[in-house]
Amino acid sequence: MPAEMTTSDARKEKTETLPLSIISRKPISRRLVVQQDSSNGEQVVATPSRLPTVGIVMRTKDRAVLLRRALESVRDQTHADWKLVVVNDGSAPEQVDWLVDRMFAHDPRVLVIHHASSRGMEAASNAGLAQLDTDYAAIHDDDDSWAPEFLATMLTTLQHRQREFPSIRGIACRANRVHETVIGNEIIIERVEPHNSWDFDNIYNGILSIQPMILRNLFPSICFIFDLSVARNIGLFDESLPVLGDWDFNTRFLMHSDIWMCPEFLSFHHHRSSATGSLGNNVLYGAQKHRLYNQLLRNKIIRTTNNHSGTDIANLIMSMEIYETLKLEFGHLIWKSYQIDNSINALKRPHRKPLRSLTRRIESLFKRIVQA
Repeated sequence: MPAEMTTSDARKEKTETLPLSIISRKPISRRLVVQQDSSNGEQVVATPSRLPTVGIVMRTKDRAVLLRRALESVRDQTHADWKLVVVNDGSAPEQVDWLVDRMFAHDPRVLVIHHASSRGMEAASNAGLAQLDTDYAAIHDDDDSWAPEFLATMLTTLQHRQREFPSIRGIACRANRVHETVIGNEIIIERVEPHNSWDFDNIYNGILSIQPMILRNLFPSICFIFDLSVARNIGLFDESLPVLGDWDFNTRFLMHSDIWMCPEFLSFHHHRSSATGSLGNNVLYGAQKHRLYNQLLRNKIIRTTNNHSGTDIANLIMSMEIYETLKLEFGHLIWKSYQIDNSINALKRPHRKPLRSLTRRIESLFKRIVQA
């Protein structure tokens, strides 16, 4: 049996737990019956029995210290009508089985699948989805986490919005990016910030636009709940992709059905920038591979739509790439001006006001370019 993964040390316990009050920008009500809709202020009434069922696929490989936190994230959900499939993609089965048994004590809602050797992230996702018979599904990686209200809030909002817009078959929320370091069995939280905090796109409330999704992935998998029948209709995840499988899936899903964007910070995307190997983040550790497959996927989109408005898609991607370049340049310029402003403010010199005025002018100029 593996060594005990919890610790009585107070400091370690604090660093391994992510208090909702620290990570979320907005207080999230723990009541399920009444939810405040952020887009128009109206209240959405729902009860647990009226919410659809949801299946959760948790991919894991050689990261037991992170897996424990992910399992706790599911266990602590206020909405209890879920099924969990843990897909162990090639690591030792004993440790995974021990953690799951310890956390769920033979809960019939939980299933564990062991792959004798690694088949890849997208194959692991498809293996888990094949075991589900739920209305909706979500991919919960072993290094990410949810707020306890994630499922209840997302499913309630989705159900409410579908009455008005039946084309909506998925929902995504905003995420907090958690920067952390793992030392042994200890997870040390360094800082927390909104994911994509410099993103100027207005994608955080309402129906998601296809155009920016074609250019880049707008949200990580931990933010997304999707209709399982639609996922099967579009062919699930592309197992040939070693990276960016979530972006490819999200794009194909959005080409088929609409996605509602919930502005609440209900998910936590964890980053370990200094880690390598099994504890590293795929998006950080494999940056070069991400850049390569980023372009391959854009080319794939143009080719697959060549028989119907392929030229229009190509023109759209080119214009979006120009927009993306401008956005990044202006974002960097604004960031640098804030850095200088903070330095001057620390020195208490009389140049703060002109520089802040310059920063506001840069932001205003960029917004006018975007709106043009």
